[in-house]
This record gives sequence, structure tokens and C-alpha cells, in this order.
Amino acid sequence: MFDIWSFLLQTLNVSGVAALLLTAKALFKDKLPPKWQFAIWGILGVMILIPAGVFGTYTLIRWQTLIEILKSFFGDYGFTRVYFPFPAVRSVPTTVADWLFLLYAVGVLVYACQYTVAYFGLKRALRFGNPPREEALRRIQEIASAQGIALCKVVEVSELPSAFVCGIFRPVLVIPAEGDLDDKVILHELFHLKNKDTLWSAVICALKTLHWCNPLIAYCANRALGDMESRCDQSVLEHLENEERREYGRILLSMANERFAKIPGSTSIHNGGKNIRLRIENIARFKKYPKGMKLVSVCVLLLLAFPLFTGVQAASIHEFQNSVSLTLASARSIPCTTYAGAFDAYGKAVLYRNGYYRAMCAPEALQKELETEMLENGLSGQYPDWDSGLEEWANAQKGYHIYNLTEVDKNTYEGLLVVELNYPPDGKPAELYVSYLAVQNLRVQKENGRWVALPLEDFRYTESRFAADIAWGCYDLPGIVYAGKVGDFRIEMKLQTVHTLYGSDTNTSDLSFLDEVRYDTAPNPNGKFNFATRDQSAYCIYLGDESKKDTITHVGFAYSSVYEGKKRPVNPMIPVDWYGTSSSNQGSGYASILLKPEWDSLIDLNGGGSGVDPYQKTEFPQCYAVDFYINGEKTATVDLYPKEGGTVLE
Repeated sequence: MFDIWSFLLQTLNVSGVAALLLTAKALFKDKLPPKWQFAIWGILGVMILIPAGVFGTYTLIRWQTLIEILKSFFGDYGFTRVYFPFPAVRSVPTTVADWLFLLYAVGVLVYACQYTVAYFGLKRALRFGNPPREEALRRIQEIASAQGIALCKVVEVSELPSAFVCGIFRPVLVIPAEGDLDDKVILHELFHLKNKDTLWSAVICALKTLHWCNPLIAYCANRALGDMESRCDQSVLEHLENEERREYGRILLSMANERFAKIPGSTSIHNGGKNIRLRIENIARFKKYPKGMKLVSVCVLLLLAFPLFTGVQAASIHEFQNSVSLTLASARSIPCTTYAGAFDAYGKAVLYRNGYYRAMCAPEALQKELETEMLENGLSGQYPDWDSGLEEWANAQKGYHIYNLTEVDKNTYEGLLVVELNYPPDGKPAELYVSYLAVQNLRVQKENGRWVALPLEDFRYTESRFAADIAWGCYDLPGIVYAGKVGDFRIEMKLQTVHTLYGSDTNTSDLSFLDEVRYDTAPNPNGKFNFATRDQSAYCIYLGDESKKDTITHVGFAYSSVYEGKKRPVNPMIPVDWYGTSSSNQGSGYASILLKPEWDSLIDLNGGGSGVDPYQKTEFPQCYAVDFYINGEKTATVDLYPKEGGTVLE
């Protein structure tokens, strides 16, 4: 935790868990044994150590929304994230929030030092303890042997009201030097030794220290220590009869150990007078539990733990009526946990001109500017107007598509965002069978644990007659162009990949008909691309003497993708009488055409596309291995390499 906001997020998150556990304990107070009552605090302990929202999830309540709202009042638009559950001061405080966080961090240090000094002070004092009396040691050994408990070192200390165990790694059983030892008290401490309660008491104090200013966590820590004592009391009482149980309660009244109370790493930490009275009340309600309750206890514990540990991913924005700022704060509280989710949030923001969607994937540096813009624009219909840069509204029914998705590194992806416009952009005529596409190079990268979208340019417009289904590639859109020269011909292959995130009710295994496609109107910040295609287009450009064209009646080539570190594959043979294209999603096939008289120097050999695995990393060929054919005979072999180093070209 680097600031007061991350601490607030963490402590509110664990407070919600604590409240739920206290409710569960109240419901099962007399129904489940003390072992369960103590074990349930392990859930809270784990939740204290798990950073809130570490997997983009929230527990019980979306505290992240409240934090982002509070931060907006202070003009802070950074995304709150908990990297680890303990404080770390990175710089000299300059704001009120910085000073508050420093105060909290100092408090953690003070409490930690206080507990450490008390523990080692007690350990030092016990060094001067005397060896136990022979008769007392023999009785302790007999009790330990009867219970199958390995006995630790035993010492006697004067003016001690009751026995206790001290030491996290090398525990010591401390007994009073004066008076007679009671077997029931010794048995109680031996159960502490068996359960390693000195270690648990230290853990409880350490976790309490991390939230020293949260009274609910302090209360839960005290309850946990009380349940630790009740667990041992239950074990002792199960070995006693009725009169002995009443006598054990009377003995507890004399066990209040104010001298060494509240010292972690010892079983005297909960032996104050008030806590002794609570234990006596629990003893009065003692009952034996059937053996089958152990399985029931484990099941109840798992049912509580699983949803708390996994949490729920936030996916919807809470809209505050007539409050743009609060709704934006809610949007900022929903991080994009996947790169596809960031592409989706930005694409939906463009389709609907929705500034709330843009806030979900906008970098921290742009959040204030975004809020200012939307407040100035005011409400436009249902949502505050956000200017994406488009001159016309996009066709939301066609959705958006990401062309040529490329992994720059593990935290950065780039692709070309493509949307179809409802009307021609300014100055363009409306023509039959002509569509206008808006394209924009887009980068998605990790920032402060979330994925954000950064446009690399303003929108550009492309006129296309082949945009009926841009999910399967479009000749008029950019791709990676591979080129090479063979004799009088230049060969070019344009490769395009298209990624899409369809709605949850779309059957992506069968997209034969466009009517089956469904696009969710709201972003899926945790989504993954669920449909992808690969399209390859082939061209030949004749560069030779015009007088020789009449001798060429048929051209074609067979091609195969060559990937880095792999052998050059064998190309398929082109059938002499085949005119058309054949390809596969492995990037191999052939293209061939029968030329008409007075054919044009630019020969379009068409292309082919196929679906690919959207979850697999996009890998572009290093080159294409090509066998070139003229009039049905192979004339040359050439490798086509990307133009300008493989950059995305027109």
C-alpha cells in the first residue's frame, strides 16, 4: 500500500468480510464447536493478506466505487490499487492524504515495536526462571504423556497467578513457583502447546497491527484470541465430569494474569480479568458435539471461504442520476483486467459515444480531461456526449473489429480499430454499394495494474465496396504486405487478421449467417476475443515489356507461410486447369487465373480467409515461400518479405 486510498480500500474490504464472519458466528454460536469458531478467523486472516481487487474482483461490496468517488472530491483521478497488504512510504508527504498515510504507517511501526519489545522482554525475563520442582515436573510429564503431547521446556516463576506457554519457535511452559498445580490448568496449557497457539497469537497480533486504526478488526482480533482459549477449554472439559467442570470454572477466576497479559507469542495474551469472565460464561454453556459435526464444520467453512477468496468481477457501471462525476468515478472503479477488455471498452465507447465506457479504459492522465469535456458537453440523450473524433455516428449493429492485432510485448498490444459509419463523412458522396469505414491505430497497454487504451492517431476514412462483412477481412483496409520480384512480375500478398468480441449469446462456433451475430452494448472489461479470422489476398503486377503480354495466358503461384526458426515448407502444386484460389488457416495454398486478352498489368488473384483460434497468440510469418507459374509451368522460386520491415501498410 502506497497511499491512504489503497489502505482505505484494503481495510474496507476486510471489514466487510469481518462483518460477514461475525454474522455467521452468531448464527452458528451454539451449533458448531469452538474449533470451528476459531478456525473461521483464518478466512479473515487470509483476506487481510490478499490485496483487495488483486484479480479485478471485489468481495461483498464494491468498495472501489466508494474510494474513487472520495478521491474525485480531492481532485485525484488515479486508479487505486493495492499491491501488497502492508504500508510503504515512497516519498515525502506533500498533501493531506500523504500525511494521513504517513500517520497510519507510523502507527503500524509503533504497534509492531511495542509487541516486539513486550515479547522479547518476557522471553528475557523467563531466562531467570528456575527449574521446576521434581514432583511438579513428574505430574506435568504424566499429563502430557497421557494426551500424547510432546512436552517442551518447563520453568518456574515467582508471583505468577497461573501457568502459561511462551515462545513462538521454542515454546516454554511457565508454571507458578508457589502453591499447588492443578491438573486441569496444566492440561489446558498443554492443549495450547499442542495447537501451537503461541504462534497463532503472534499472527493475530501482526494482522491486527496492519489495521490498528480499524476498531472492527481490533474487535475481531480480540474475539479470535477468546475463541482460541475457548477451544482449549472445550478440550479440557471433554475430559472432565460434572463436578470437575464446575471446579474448573472456579479455578479460572484465579487465573487472571494481568502481569503478562496482552503479550503476543504467549497464551497469557487473553488472560485479563474481563476475558476470564467471558470464558466462564462459555463453560456454563458447555456441551459435547457429535463426531459428525467435524465434517459439517469443514463444509460450512469451505462454503464461506470460497466466494470470499474468489470474489466477483465488476462489470457494470452504477449510474448516478444527473451526476456525471459520480458515474465516472464508478466507471474508474471497474478496471479492464484483459487487453481484449480494454479494446472492447474503447470500441464500445466509440460506437455509442459513451464517455463512461471511455473512462473504464482511459489512462490516469486523461481522466480529468475526460470529465471536464463531458461536463462541458452536458447530457446528450441518455449519456454525456463524448467526442471520439468521428464525423458521423458509427453503425453499432456492425460492431467494431480489431485488424492486425500484434503483441508488442507482454504488456502492450496494438491493432487497427475498424467501424462502419452510418453516413458518409463530411464532403463524401453517398453511393450505392459503397460503405465508409473509420479506422484508427490503437494501442492497449498495462498501467497501474489495469489495461488502458491509447489511440495512436486521429480517425481516417476509407471508401470500400467490400465492407459487407468486415469480420472476414477487407481488401480496402491495411494489412501486412509481403512482396518479391520474379522476372517481369512483382508478387504481393496482403495478410490481415481480424479479432472480435461477440456477445455472450452468440454461437461463435457457427457464424454462417450475419443475423446470428450479437454485440453486447456494454463493455466486457474482463472479456477475451472469442472470434478471429485470417485473410490473405494475392496480387501480381506485370513490370515487363507490353509486347510480350500476348504470350502469357495463365499466371499463378503456390505459397506457404515460413515462420522464424522453422524449415521452408513444400508448396502445393497448382493444377494446370485450376483458376481461382485455395488457402488454409495455416497460410498455405495457391492462386491462379486465366488471363483475358489485353489483360491489365495489375492482376488480382483474389484471396481466401478462414477462422482461427482467437485465444492463440497472433503470429505473423517471417516470409512467404512462393513457386511462380506461367502458362502452367513453374518458372521460379522466391521468398516474399514484408515491405518496410513488416509494418502495417496501405
